[in-house]
Amino acid sequence: MKKNIRKVPTTIQARLKSLRGQDIVAGCSRTYTAEVLHAGILKHLDVALTETGLELPAPKVPPAGSGKFSYRNVFGYEVVRKDLPKETHYNTVETPNYGDSYYGTHTVDLPYEKYPRDFYGPQMSTIKISSPETGPGKDRYTLVFEVERVLNSQRKGFEADLLEALNLLQENVGHCGVQKSGATFGDYVSTMSVSWEVLPPGTREEAVARIFRNRQPTSEEKGRVEERYDFLMSLTPQKLVYGMSGIQRYFGALLDENLVVFENIEYGNAIYIMFDDWKDLSKRTRTELLSGRFGKNFERIPHASGWKGKTKAVIATARKGRKSKGVKHGTS
Repeated sequence: MKKNIRKVPTTIQARLKSLRGQDIVAGCSRTYTAEVLHAGILKHLDVALTETGLELPAPKVPPAGSGKFSYRNVFGYEVVRKDLPKETHYNTVETPNYGDSYYGTHTVDLPYEKYPRDFYGPQMSTIKISSPETGPGKDRYTLVFEVERVLNSQRKGFEADLLEALNLLQENVGHCGVQKSGATFGDYVSTMSVSWEVLPPGTREEAVARIFRNRQPTSEEKGRVEERYDFLMSLTPQKLVYGMSGIQRYFGALLDENLVVFENIEYGNAIYIMFDDWKDLSKRTRTELLSGRFGKNFERIPHASGWKGKTKAVIATARKGRKSKGVKHGTS
């Protein structure tokens, strides 16, 4: 599992803006196959899949061995205050009288200097795990993980408390996020899949406005989307597609019924080319797609040097019908 985060990710910062004024919790949802649950991927959290179905524990303090923040949660931690002057401390030792213990010993306090320490006690925060369907025989199970510690962005120390809670999830689940306090299972699941709009191509300005609905993009975001829009239009799409998944925003080009190019507008993400069942595939997370469990009927091209040329080459291959003749589309 991916370990600690040092600062609140930009996607979570954006999510916090949409939840402004509400109490929040660190929480996320993840989908697991029955196979990996049987293998014990969540054994450390006392989650098990047996013949009778999915067994979920009562809210549980995650084990200290899961990582740095899990250890702090159980035992607390010290912070060395190097911003303050050193203090004099003493080590007490027994010293021989006259240099020979035959004559007995006496106590000596040896001074030394060290920086002050602040001790922060253990929080003993628990992770609540829930799922609406726990019966046996399912291929996949969706679980919600929530740190049972309500946070308020107006309180002092909010960001530090949030980072601790996010890292508890990161260390124990491999994923993290935020949600309003009291959120339902449906609220969590709605952030996992993409709902798409398929519309005729419009102007660049209309596309930007639709993608950034209800918020003002930065000049960098606007410029990036305009560039991507111009590229997608160069592919002569039949229609444009727009989607949202929680705070994530997607847009792309429908080239024909079974050929769609789309991407997440966040910098650094890849462009995806899907050949069949794109509406179903687009509901999967990046991790799920790259796992291979949902086939390889797509191509993922990171936004690195030459990505536009690679994208056009894959599209040209698909349009020539080489895919149906055995050309294999992978995730490299």
